[in-house]
Parts: sequence; C-alpha cells; structure tokens
Amino acid sequence: MADRLMSLSLDQQTLLEYRAILENASVGILFTRDRKVLHCNPRFNEIFGYAEGELQGQPGRVFYLSDTDYTRMGEVAGPRLTRGEPVSLEFTMRRKDDTPIDCHMRIKPVNPHNSAEGTIWIFEDITERKKAESALQQLIHRQDAILENASVGIMFTRNGLIELTNPRFDAILGWPPGALLGQKTRVFFSSDEDHQAFAEHAGATLASGALMEAEWLNSRQDGSQVWCRHLAKAVTTTADNRTTIWITEDISEKKAAADALLQAHQVLEQRVEERTRELQDAHQRMQVVIDSSTLAIYTQDQQGRVLSWNTAAEKMFNLLRQETLDDPSVFSQRLETPELQALREQAFEGGKVVNTELQLNLPGGQALELSLNIVALQGQAGQAYGVLTMASDISERKANERKVAFMAYHDALTGLPNRQLLEDRLEVAMAQADRAKTKVSLLFLDLDNFKRINDTLGHAVGDSLLQEVAQRLRTCVRESDTISRQGGDEFVVLLNALKDKDAALPVIAKLLDRLDEPFYTDGHELATSASIGVTVYPDDGQDFDTLRKKADMAMYRAKEAGRNTYRYFNEAMNAEAKEHLHLRNGLRRALERNELVLHYQPQIDLPTGRIFGAEALIRWNHPDLGMVSPARFIPVAEDSGLIVPIGDWVMSEACRQAMSWYRQGLPALLMAVNVSVAQFNRGNLEEALVKVLLESGMNPQNLELELTESLLIQNVDHVLAALKRLKGLGVQLAIDDFGTGYSSLSYLKRFDIDKLKIDQSFVRDLVADPEDTAIVNAIIQMAKSMGLKTIAEGVETPDIVKLLQRFGCDEAQGFFFARPMPADAFASFVSSHPQTNTPLA
Repeated sequence: MADRLMSLSLDQQTLLEYRAILENASVGILFTRDRKVLHCNPRFNEIFGYAEGELQGQPGRVFYLSDTDYTRMGEVAGPRLTRGEPVSLEFTMRRKDDTPIDCHMRIKPVNPHNSAEGTIWIFEDITERKKAESALQQLIHRQDAILENASVGIMFTRNGLIELTNPRFDAILGWPPGALLGQKTRVFFSSDEDHQAFAEHAGATLASGALMEAEWLNSRQDGSQVWCRHLAKAVTTTADNRTTIWITEDISEKKAAADALLQAHQVLEQRVEERTRELQDAHQRMQVVIDSSTLAIYTQDQQGRVLSWNTAAEKMFNLLRQETLDDPSVFSQRLETPELQALREQAFEGGKVVNTELQLNLPGGQALELSLNIVALQGQAGQAYGVLTMASDISERKANERKVAFMAYHDALTGLPNRQLLEDRLEVAMAQADRAKTKVSLLFLDLDNFKRINDTLGHAVGDSLLQEVAQRLRTCVRESDTISRQGGDEFVVLLNALKDKDAALPVIAKLLDRLDEPFYTDGHELATSASIGVTVYPDDGQDFDTLRKKADMAMYRAKEAGRNTYRYFNEAMNAEAKEHLHLRNGLRRALERNELVLHYQPQIDLPTGRIFGAEALIRWNHPDLGMVSPARFIPVAEDSGLIVPIGDWVMSEACRQAMSWYRQGLPALLMAVNVSVAQFNRGNLEEALVKVLLESGMNPQNLELELTESLLIQNVDHVLAALKRLKGLGVQLAIDDFGTGYSSLSYLKRFDIDKLKIDQSFVRDLVADPEDTAIVNAIIQMAKSMGLKTIAEGVETPDIVKLLQRFGCDEAQGFFFARPMPADAFASFVSSHPQTNTPLA
C-alpha cells in the first residue's frame, strides 16, 4: 500500500511538472489526434490569437491560410509522421484574425510506433525574424546594387588582403572581375618603395579610425599608371581583424585638366609678361610711327584742349607742338571751327569712328582740304575721355579729282565740252525749247585741209592750231551756247533759244569769217577754213544722235560744194544716206554673187600710137540698179572696209584676164590696177600679190600698181619699206591722179616710182586753159628729168593728143582712143590695132 501511495505521488509530481512546463513554455505546444486539437498551451493560444480552451476540438484546417496550404502540409509531414519520424520546417500559418504568421514547427508522433495516438506540435513565432531577414536581404541587395553600379571604385580589405571589389574598382585599376580577390594591395603600386610610402602616409590615419584621403599615382595590371583619389576608413582594428573599406575615384582627367590649367596659367602669366613688354615696345614704336607719320595725329580732351600733337601736325597746321600743349587757346583761336566741334561731339556720343572730308581755312588765307578720322578715346569703364584725330592733306587729290571730273566732260586739248557734256546740254536746251516754243541748232564743223597741215608740219603744230580754233570759236557764240570738240578736227556748236532756223545764219557767217583768217603758230602762217553742216531741233530730229548724224551729212555736202561754206540738212541728203546704206548692204554680197565685173580702157603709146596696156576699171552689175559706176560704190566700199577684199579680187581678176588674152593670141599687155589706201594699210597686199602672180602665171613686169599721193606721205618709213618689197617682186609702180595732191618732189626722190599719171582735171582743159597747160608741161618735164614716164588720162580730143606729144608725154588714155569696155570687146579692139610684140615671160 505504501509503495502504491509512493507511486501515485510520483505521477502527480510529474504531472505537475509537465503542466508547469506547458503553462510557462516560451514556445507554443499543440496536441492533435485525428487532425483535431486535443490540447494546447497558453503560448500557442497567444501566438494564434485564441482564448484558453477555444481551440479544443477544432480541426487542424483552421491554422492554414488555404486548402492548398493545408494539403501541402499533409503531403510534406504526413508520410514522415506515419513512419514515426520527426518533422522540422518553417511554414506560414493563419491566426484567428486571418493574418499570416511565420512559424518554425517541430512535429513528432506521440508514439513513434503508432502515429494514430496523436502528434505533438511545437511552434515558434518567427515572423519578426523573417522580417529582419527580409530587411537584411533587401539591404544586401541594395548594397550589391550600389557596389555593382557605383561610379566610384569600392574595395574591402582584411589584414592586407583584398576581400571584395566592385566592377568600377576593377576597371579603374585594370583588372578582370574577381581577379583581385585574395591579392595583396601591393599590386597597385609600381615599387616596394612606392607601396611603403603610401603605407606611411595612410597607416596612422587608418589606425586612429579617422577617414584617410589621398591622391596617388597607382599602377594598373598592364603596368600603365592612373591617378586615383582614395578615401579609406578602418571598419575593425583588432589585431586579428583589421578590416578597411576603400572608396577610389579615377582622377586622371581631372589631374590632366588641372595640370593643363596650371600650365595654361603659367603660359598666361608668361604671355602677360611678354604682352606687357610687347605693349611697351609697341607704344614706343607707335610713338615713333606717330611722330614719323605723314598724317597729322593729335588728341584732345572733352573741352577741346590738345593732349598730343605730332610732327606732321606741326607742318600741316604750322603750329609747334609746345605751342598747342602749353596754350589751349592757340588751337581754338587758329584752327577750331563749329564743324570740327560738331564732329568731336558726334564721336563722343556715338563712340564710333567719324570719317569726313572738309576744307579748313588757315590764318593767312591758306585753305587745306582735309580727310579726317575722329574716334573717341575710352577708358576702362568705357567712358569717353577724349578724341583722337587723324588728318591727311587731300588738297592735291581733290584738285586731281576736279581735274579728272573736268576731263570726263571736256576735251583734254582744247578744254571744250566733250560729246557727253554736249549731249547733256542738248537735252536741257531741247527741254527749254519745248517750253518756250523756240528752236535749237546743231552746227557740225570740220576743218578744211587740216590733215595736210597735221601730216606736213607735225602733230604739235596741228594741236596748236586746234587750240587756236577753239579760242576763235568761243568769240563767235554767246555764253549760253556750247562749243564741243568731238575729236580730230571736228567741232560741234550748240545754239539754243533761237526764234527760227535762220537765226543761226549770223553766227554761221561769223564762224566762217573768223576761221578763214590766217593762223600763226610756231613760226608758221596757216590757212584753213571750215565746212559746216546744220540741223535744227525739232525739225530735223528729236535726239542728239539723229541731229548729229544729219549735221554730219550736211557737212559733207558743204565739203562737196567747195568747202568754206555751210549746208542745212534736207531730206535729199537723208535719201542719199539711205542709198549709201543700201549700197553698203548690197556690196557685202556682191562678191559672193559674182555681181562685180571689170571693164578695160586701152592705154596708148603716144609716139607710136600702139596699144601697150590697159587699166582695169571695176563696175557693179547690181540686180536692181543695173550697172553702178565706181563713183557711187567705191566710197561706200572704202567707208565699210570692203575695199580690201574687193581690191584683192580686182587684182586677181585683172591678172587672170591678161593671161587669158595672152593665151588667145593677144600680145602681152601692161595691166594697170588701182590700189586703195585701205588695201595698202589694212590688207596684206604683198602676200595677196604673190598669190595672184603664182596662180595666174603672169610676168610681174606686166603688172602696174597705181597708188595715190596721199598713201606716200602716211607713215613714210613703213610705206617705203613696203614699196621696196613690192618692187622686189618685179611689178611697176605709178602715182595716180598726180597734181591733185601734194606733188612733193621729196617723196618722188625717196620712192622707187616708175610713172606719173597726170590727173584728167588738168588734161581736159589743156588746150583752153593756160594754167593747166603750164602745169602739165611742168609735170612732164620734171618726170623726164627724174627718169620717170608720164601718162595722161582724160584725153578726149586730137588737139590734146598733139599738145601732149609736143610736150613729150609718153602715154595716154581717154575717150578719144576708147571708152572702158568688157573683156571680149577689149580683145576685139586690140586685135584690130597694130601692137608690140613684148614677150610675156
């Protein structure tokens, strides 16, 4: 009995101890059987939020958030509990208020051999721990992100070995990711001495726990160097755990920029020093330049007082430097003008350069024309404190400009208005005439025989004559009229405000009288006159060109009327001008259309009466006008320049025809061909002649070139050389129309001439006019004395033939013997007369 009592006491005590454990356990304890709650301790109720006894008999499903969780727990724990094995796991359960709770559970069967007897569950609330772990994990993630993406290098070391580096640190020091782990920091230094120096610099600071900062030139893995800025702090400093964190930044570019900035600063300082020296030198040079400048350069303050005054200013204004500097009134009294004051004020107000030209009257009456540049002088604050003036004396330039302006509208030789000024004045005169219902007259004057005077006595005498003519013309007209030289010996007089066209007649008569008086220049007494053509506005034209052109036509009619006279323009002249243009246009195509033909006039040997030659005379068989005489179209050809190709054709056709006659059995005849001045001067006569002789096969001795006297006095040396070359070809040379020109023995002696052709104007009245008789006889005798032959043209009567034979004239041609005739008729004419038998070649 006593043993039993003792046994009960022990069970009760164990039960009490068990209950005390359940009641005070810090973990939740749950007993289940058949998936229902049998019993749980207070801590379990507290963990899950239930009241005491409230859970008894409840199904285990109430502790799970979902059926899925409940099923999953069964799948995880069921098989192991059935086998009597304990289960330990973490699972998120549900509190009474449906809030989740993280639990750590240890589950085991009450009877390992029979799980049906129930299970015991021991719960720990690990919610706060889970939150802490999650927060720690987030912190770790953030730290990893910082390390991975930081723009600076980060390194952790422990006891001198590298524990951790971020990618930026690896990149700065040039190592592959992870390759630095376990390395010593010595790898970042170029030598042991460099490493030791850094350790001495950083060691004490790190040991004290303070933040260490240093800029150091470290080495990369490949040996290259990089400037780094290091921030380091010891995390732990115990003997067995010295952990340090390093923040590293690549400052190579910053160092380079700083070095460049420092170098630039040093260069700038050096440049400033150099510039200062340059400015000092420039100032000295500038002072030399200013003092030696031809420009007057001076400065003044705002009140106009002179601050500086260079040497050129002394000379230009006749004021010494010291005078202007010592006495402010000197400049203001002698040179200051309101205009200069206004220009200075303009420079002050605008702060810009003022450029101008003005005339300054100096004491004593001297006038200076100046070009001024005035600029404000500004201090550092930008305020003007004075002006700089640069003045150049442009008096001579201005005079030249006025001269050029005058020359632009006046003739250089006579000072008379030129064509442009004449046109301007005519425009004004016509406008005034329209308003006043008056007329304007244009007189075109051409001096008679001026070319002979100019060529004979020289251009200097000719120029002097023109100047004297201009003076006489001025005395014949009113101040309101205009006299203009058009060039050469041509003048135009503009008479305005005339009542009618006849109002110009007194002026014309006065002009002719004054110009008919002898001129005396350079020891010569000269005689000339003028031919005047007259047009009237508005009767003859409405513009300058029309009036001048028609006056020119009228002037030529005055020359044709005997010169030293005048002619008013009329429509007949205009018709003649139109015909001239019509002929000129047609003449251009005459050669192409084979409209030109040659007629031939026999030339007679006077002693024997035989035909020895022919003169080739051109005719124009115009399709509309019929046969046009040379008198009508040759002047047109000469005026247009067509005389050159026409003359070449005449020479070629004449030689061809001469050879054609010779092949037909006619004797070899001398062929005389006229050569114009234009053909001689503008063409290539020698080359054309050689070509003609080669193509025709004609003997050069049977070709005679007839030259005018005017040709022989133009550019004598050139003509002499050309004639020598022509004579060298073997051709004969004759002077045509001898006696009508200059008839100078000087050129006859110099030029190798073969024959003189006496002009028909002397021959036609040879028998009736004693003067003509004397002239012809003199020409023939002179020619004989010089070994020249003579031929008379225009022979029309037997009495003239007899007289020419008595004077000893060699040859003749004219209507008495035969008129010019076509080639076939000429051949027949020659065949019926006895001829010489001179061989052709």
